[in-house]
Amino acid sequence: MHALIILAQPEPRSTNARLARCAAESFRARGASVELSDLYAMGFDPVEGPRHYRARADAAYFDAQREQRGAYELAVTPADVQAEIEKLQRADFVVFQFPLWWWGPPAILKGWFDRVLIYGGLYGSGRRLERGLLAGRKAMLSVTLGASPAACEHDGADGDIQLVLWPVLITLRYVGLSVLPPLLVPGVHASRDPAASEALAARLVAAERALADRIAQIETLPELPFNTLEDFDNNSRLKPDAEAHTPFIRHRAKLDLGP
Repeated sequence: MHALIILAQPEPRSTNARLARCAAESFRARGASVELSDLYAMGFDPVEGPRHYRARADAAYFDAQREQRGAYELAVTPADVQAEIEKLQRADFVVFQFPLWWWGPPAILKGWFDRVLIYGGLYGSGRRLERGLLAGRKAMLSVTLGASPAACEHDGADGDIQLVLWPVLITLRYVGLSVLPPLLVPGVHASRDPAASEALAARLVAAERALADRIAQIETLPELPFNTLEDFDNNSRLKPDAEAHTPFIRHRAKLDLGP
């Protein structure tokens, strides 16, 4: 068993760094080998652009997908991206550890998705979702939240965290990964109130325990359901008899935002 942990948090003493270490220790306790991509420590460049491509498919106009595919086919993918691709290809399990910033992952992780999930190499026409090139591997998000547990519920002030994270979850599934339910660690901001600080310390210990427990049974954890390619017609519309597995893809045209 081989695990890859991708950490997107700039502070090495942070809760996210602590949870990343916990994940690594938990995998090793099972006899697994572990690699860590600490994106900030690596200085990973998240900004896709022409400067990354020595041999351009089109020197006059930059199209990210065309340049990615051309570079992959010529085996001249940027070295930092190629290293991450090879880590993914070696992994049986991938854990993404990050804080939620402004209802999304830190920009460095979004840029990692933009550059590493390379067109022509990790996905393409007909090679996506259940036919994606990373099929057979599993992924899980471990996410810290500044908001309270109640604020992240379906009726909470910060919105339903399960929906907030769906764009990241479908990104992973799009390249073939089987996706496990995310581990959520809310209310991580420190407080000067001693009682609140004690409560936070207890939550973090509980989060480490929950993460270790998940890794201990990671092969048998239920996977999140996603629509398959067969659920869509030739116009990429959901077939009338196909079940919709997310409110982002639905049969009715009008989204009911009422109570």
